[in-house]
Parts: sequence; C-alpha cells; structure tokens
Amino acid sequence: MSTKNIPTVVLVTATNVLQPYMPGLSPETLLQSITGAKTAKPEKLGKPLTRRECASLLSVSLNSINRYVKSGHLKAVKISSRLIRIAPESVQNLLENGVPVPEKAIEA
Repeated sequence: MSTKNIPTVVLVTATNVLQPYMPGLSPETLLQSITGAKTAKPEKLGKPLTRRECASLLSVSLNSINRYVKSGHLKAVKISSRLIRIAPESVQNLLENGVPVPEKAIEA
C-alpha cells in the first residue's frame, strides 16, 4: 500500500492515539515520518557480523548462512577453523537483491 493512499481519517486517528507520547505530532508530520521511514536506507551495519547475527538479520538458518558463504553470496573472513566474520555490505546486498535462482530450478 502506498502512503499516498492512507485515508485522512486513519492518519488523524493514529495521530490522536500517539499524541500522548509525542505531543507535537500532527497528521502531516506522521505522514512525513512514515514516508521517510520507507525511503530511508538502513544504517550501515559497520562491524563484521557473526553467522548467527547474519541468520537473524536474514531470517534464515545457520545452514543457509553456511551455504551462502560457500557459494559466494556472502563475503566472509575466516579467523580460525570455526570462526568467521561476514562483511555487512554483502548482507545488505543479499537483503536488497536476494539470492539468484538457477534457471534449472525455475524450469522444474
């Protein structure tokens, strides 16, 4: 649903509900906040992530993270035989673009 299609009555009702917590809120500022939240880029993740953190961010299993690293969809640095860290940029790329599906899988 587009933010342009939010009925005025919904914006006014939401504003009335939120005003005790945000006294300066108006329907216009609420709409601007919603629009800004939809168009804002997520903050840069910064530090390298663990496999568990990546699995949580991507809502997948640790086995999927291992497959993504092995296939090159996630860029990882191996610190020891069991310890790796994953580049946050590759996680962001995966979130934005997804995992390419092989043509054979589409035909089946």
